[in-house]
Amino acid sequence: MTVAPSLTLRSIGVRPVRVPLRRPVMTGAGLIESAPLVLIDLHTHEGVTGHAYVVCYVERLLAPVCRLLEESFALIQGVAVAPLDIAQTFERAYRIPGLRGLVSYALAGIDVACWDALARGAGLPLAAFLGAAPHAIPAYNSNGLGVADPSATGDEALALLAEGFDAVKLRLGYSTLEDDVRAVRSVKDAAGAGVPIMCDYNQALGVPDAVLRGKALDAEGLAWIEEPIAHDDYDGCAHVADSIATPIQLGENLIGSRDVLRAVQAHASDLLMFDLMRIRGVTGWLRAAAIAEAAGIDVSSHLFPEVSAHLLAATPTAHWLEYVDWANPILSEPLRVTGGRAQPSTGPGTGVSWNEDAVKAFAV
Repeated sequence: MTVAPSLTLRSIGVRPVRVPLRRPVMTGAGLIESAPLVLIDLHTHEGVTGHAYVVCYVERLLAPVCRLLEESFALIQGVAVAPLDIAQTFERAYRIPGLRGLVSYALAGIDVACWDALARGAGLPLAAFLGAAPHAIPAYNSNGLGVADPSATGDEALALLAEGFDAVKLRLGYSTLEDDVRAVRSVKDAAGAGVPIMCDYNQALGVPDAVLRGKALDAEGLAWIEEPIAHDDYDGCAHVADSIATPIQLGENLIGSRDVLRAVQAHASDLLMFDLMRIRGVTGWLRAAAIAEAAGIDVSSHLFPEVSAHLLAATPTAHWLEYVDWANPILSEPLRVTGGRAQPSTGPGTGVSWNEDAVKAFAV
């Protein structure tokens, strides 16, 4: 059994950066051209530092997330690095306003940094620290294929596959069903038979349209249809999932394990996808993964591929890792993907550490 090192929290460092995306992507929710990130350095009295980053999506959220991180850390400064205990402290402190939105992001960032510090202190990769072998995880390239010219998706899919992947994600939500189908078929024709294609509507549809488009797409052999309608309309999601043959994927917007349980109880989806920040960090992921295992539901990741690779290695029903390179420019050692599989870092911790020259260049 892994013995956690005895560490005590000393201080926190937070730094906002804005990293331009190598491939800007148009989704059903708008154009994403850059990644506003908050970098976290959690320092201990023993000299071990845990690292994590938070994705803020829009730059105006950087400052409030930084403040939340600093003020939340003040609640735990000087205590032992014990993520389960720290999670309970935060749950009590934020019980009235609730642990959602930016609060969830900030607390998850602290949680991930705590787990990173513990794994580093133990001299183990996070997956091994959690009791799993850090084995390679199937990964799909999610760095593009936005809602643009549906006839051009094939060429872009080939470029994404050429980066070492065997699967890609395509954003849908065109103004017409016909364009959705054109985009899918363009990718299929270019990629060839046997290449898994995931599609994501980013909650762009209503229930009737989701059923209509889902039935039309059933003939295309997609790996899944992700968030066709509002993510928290569990009854509507269940109706869509029951009405079409293609698996429905849900989960990136679920906040903590209670949301996961509600979605599972409502039979809202065939598959689940956890976002490291919204699921409340490593601690929340482990709780949510236990629910998914009990329900027999496969789990994939959303963003944060560096840490998610470790967590999927420790998830009994692990499915796919979503690969994005948003943080790569500010990381000293980005996640490696070869032969369509992501390899969790083999050094101590999560593998997240900073390229300080790039951090300075992208500082906000």
